[in-house]
Parts: sequence; structure tokens; C-alpha cells
Amino acid sequence: MTARSALLRAFFWMLLGSITVMGVLSFVEFRRALQSEIADNLQFGAGAVKERIDTFLFTQMESMRVWRNLQVMQDIRVNDVDKRISNFLAELQAGQGNIYQTLLCTDTSGRVVAATDRALIGKMAPSIRAWQQMPDSRLKDVFIATTYQRTGEAVVLRTLIPNAFGRGNIGTLYLTVGWGAVQGLLDKAVADGSRDLLLLDAQGRVIAASSALRERLDLPHQRMLHWVVPAVGATSYVHDGAALGYRSLLVGAAASSGYQQFKGLGWHILMIEPTSEAFRPVWRMLWGMLVLLLLTLALGLWLASRLAGRIAKPIVDLTEFTRRFRQGDETLPSAPVTTISEVTELFRAYVDMIQALERSREQVVRAGKLAVVGEMAAVMVHEIRTPMSIVRSSAQLLARHTTLGERERELIGFILSETERLNPLVNMLLECARPKSPDVRPQNVHAIVDSVLNLIASRAEAAGVHLERDLEAQEVVFACDREQMMQVLLNLVLNALEFVSTGGRVAVSTYLEAGALWLCVADDGPGVPPPIRELIFDPFFTRRQGGIGLGLTIVQQIVQAHGGDISVTDSPWGGAAFNIRLDMK
Repeated sequence: MTARSALLRAFFWMLLGSITVMGVLSFVEFRRALQSEIADNLQFGAGAVKERIDTFLFTQMESMRVWRNLQVMQDIRVNDVDKRISNFLAELQAGQGNIYQTLLCTDTSGRVVAATDRALIGKMAPSIRAWQQMPDSRLKDVFIATTYQRTGEAVVLRTLIPNAFGRGNIGTLYLTVGWGAVQGLLDKAVADGSRDLLLLDAQGRVIAASSALRERLDLPHQRMLHWVVPAVGATSYVHDGAALGYRSLLVGAAASSGYQQFKGLGWHILMIEPTSEAFRPVWRMLWGMLVLLLLTLALGLWLASRLAGRIAKPIVDLTEFTRRFRQGDETLPSAPVTTISEVTELFRAYVDMIQALERSREQVVRAGKLAVVGEMAAVMVHEIRTPMSIVRSSAQLLARHTTLGERERELIGFILSETERLNPLVNMLLECARPKSPDVRPQNVHAIVDSVLNLIASRAEAAGVHLERDLEAQEVVFACDREQMMQVLLNLVLNALEFVSTGGRVAVSTYLEAGALWLCVADDGPGVPPPIRELIFDPFFTRRQGGIGLGLTIVQQIVQAHGGDISVTDSPWGGAAFNIRLDMK
């Protein structure tokens, strides 16, 4: 798995998980809030419809109580001979818009003496058992009953007609309210929505329903005792709607609370709405959230792809560079163009590691060369020093003879001078082969610099070279071997004098930077070309005629023995600058 694919997968699952969790929580919370709001609305609507029905029935009772006291009703005593009561009842029926199915009056024996339906005159009053007396004191003389007739469910009201000219009653007034009026109230309440209404009597029997349910189902006499109906007030709940042809229903139920003195009949109203319709906004929101999820995922994946590419590309480049480096290509990769600080830091650390590995490899190679040189130098010193001592001793013995001529003494002088000249070279080979461990003690670095410059001052003056010192660092005490550090500075300054022309200058400077002491020997000579800067510290590499190429090698060994490093760069004047870094920690 590549870094890019791993990042894309991580971004994808993280984004999908967070959006899904937020979406589910939002959906559940919105559904709960919507269900609560719709249920409260259904509960309120059911209560409002029930109040209208109670008001309607109360109005009919009050109207009947007013009609019974009219003067025309007194014609019952003469058997309505002029049919005035029947005409009056017919006018009432027509004036109320056919709300009433039948209006009739009976005498005290129960025989019909007047009716809107002339066929009923002379017959006995309707035989209804379940008459219910109103519990209200004002309406206690009014009775009500529900009956199922040929034309459907109906409400029958009856009240006694008092004798206006004496005591007692002269008959009974019956009022049959057509159920269409009640159904009209139900239809009007749900005319502009997806809701339906059911009217239940006190026994839980369906006695009326809105038009949509009437057209689809045979509801009369169907009992719904298993539905929750409150004794008083209103409630709401979710119920299985299989009995009504739905999967699930939201139900608002309200009990009859009456109107003014009318305490109601114990009826109940159920206002129902299918959950598929009630939660349609929720499902629309869910589909919208799914579309938003897909768009967010697409945008997130596009952004993640760009970001993963920006993160993975530098890693891929570093991998490719590693592969090339292993094959011998040491060209460093270019810095990645990114604003991600971690990637930039990784690149820098990686390049530093490669450069450190390269330096380590060079040091290993150099160490190998030095090991070979040391071994060879040790053999050469042993093989040269003994014969040279014998030759020198022999020459000294010959020089004591008084019989030697000028020519012989001149030759003996050549032998002694040349052996004397070879002695430092042999010592240099010995130092290179077996470098002495530094005798580390706290030393004043500036004092060492001054001592070196004082030793070389006369030689520089003779060569016409100006010596400069730029000791920016404050008095620095550094743990080192004084003699070896003087040897380092002497070699560097003497080398500079060899390459600087008359009138030139050589400068020794010190400064502190990032916890390190820097010593710099710079000149205005020809400088060191970049191609040979890495070779200049190798054994036997020299640019001076007659040199053996061990001076800078010994300098590097001493610096490294003190925990530092040395490099060569261009000086500010275009010559060479040898920079020594010594760690102060």
C-alpha cells in the first residue's frame, strides 16, 4: 500500500464516519421533533373537532328546548287538526339545510300527531332503548340516543312539551339529526390534508369517519377498543394502522369535554395521519442529506487527493533519490514545494542524513587511506632512520680526520646537511603513522593565536605579507592540546604564506556561533579550486613543489582528535579560507 492510498483511505473513512454519525443524529433528532410536533398538532386538531361536534349537539338541544315552548306546539291537544305543527316542523327542517332527517311530535300516549314525514302520523313513536339523559341540571329534560337507520347512523333527541295552560306535559318532541351533518364537520376539518378522522362512541364503536375512510372501508359498528382513548382531555401516540389499511399511524385522540352546560356523551375523536405522509419532510431531508453526503465525499476526496499528493510526492521523490543514490547518482533532490512543515522538515532531515552518510563514507575511505599510509610510514621510518643514523655517524667520524682536503670536507658537509633535512620528514611520517593523543587542558585560544602569529611575524615580514588578526569572540577558554593546536595554526598560516604574493595578506579570525568556536585562516592567494577541495586533506596530495602532502592530513587528524572538523572555502578576498569548527559543549 502506498502512502497516497493509505492517506486517501484514512481521509475517506474519517470523512464518511463523521458525516454519517452527524447525519444519523440529525435525522433521528429531526424525526423525533417532527413526530412530537405533528402528534401535538393531531392532538389539538382532534380536540378542536370534538369541541365542534359538542357545540353542534348542544345547539340542537337548545333549539329543541326553544321550539317546545312555542305556541304552535299547543295544538297537540286538538290532534293538530289544521296540520300547523307538521307545516312548522317541515319549515324547520328546510330552514336548517336538511340537517334534520325527521321532526315529529307525539301526544302523551306516544302516538305521532305531527311529523315532517306524513307517513309517520298516527303511528307510535320510535322505539329506542338506549336513551341517555343529560346529566346537566339545565338539560336534564333532554334525552339523546344514537341509532342506525336505513339512511345510516343518526342522533335522536327528545324532550317533553309542557302544557302552557296548566300543569303537566301535553306530548313529546323528537328531533332526528342526520349523520351527514356530523360527517360534514369531519370532512371539513380534514379537507385540505392527508389526515382522517374517526368518531367513536363511549363503547369504542366507530360511529362516523371522514370521507376518505368512508369510501375505502366499512367502518360502522367496527369496534376499536384496542386503540388508546383518554377518559378526559387529549393524547397522542403511534399505532399500527393495519385495520385502516396503513402500515403505521400517528394518532391524536380527544375525549368529549362538552360545551357550556352540555357535558358531552363520552364520545372520542381520533385524528390519524400515516407516518409515511407525516415523515415525508424527514425523508426528503434524508435524501437531501444523502446528496449532500455524496457531494461532500466527492469534494473531500478531491481535497484529500490533492493533500495526499502533496504529502506523498516528497516521500516518493526521496524514495526515488534513495534508489538513484544506491546506484551511484549523488545528485540531491530539489526541495519540495509545499506548505506542510512536517514534509519540509522530513526532506531536510533526509538530505542531512544522506550528506552525513556521504561524509561518513568519505571519512571511512580517508581512514582507510590513512591506515595504509600509517602502515607504510611506520615501515619507511624504521627502514630509513637506522641507515640514516649510520650514515650521519659515519660522516661525523670522517669529519674528525685532519688529513681531509677541502673537497672531502665539502662532501661530508653535504651528507650531514641532507641527513639533517631528512630528519623532519621522517618525524612527519612518524606523526602521520602514529598520531599522539592530545594532552587536553583548558587553554586560552586567543593566546595560542597570538603565539603563532608572533612566531611567524618575521617570516611574513621578510616575504612582504601582512598578517591580520580578527578575534571577534571574547576571551575563549577551550580544552585542547596547546602544542597540537599551535601546530595546526602554524601549518595553515605557513601554507598561506607559500601561496600569497608579495603585498598580500593572511588573516586569522575567531568567532562563536551556535555553541561552536570557529577558527578561520584566510588569504588573498589563488584559492583552492572546488574540484580538489575534498582531496586536499588526503595523504600525499600536495600543490607545492617539493611538498610530500602530509601537512594538511596531520592538521585534519589533530582537529578531529579534538572533536571538531575542518573545511576549505573561498575567502572574502577570493583566496582560500580554512575553517575549523570546535564544539564548545
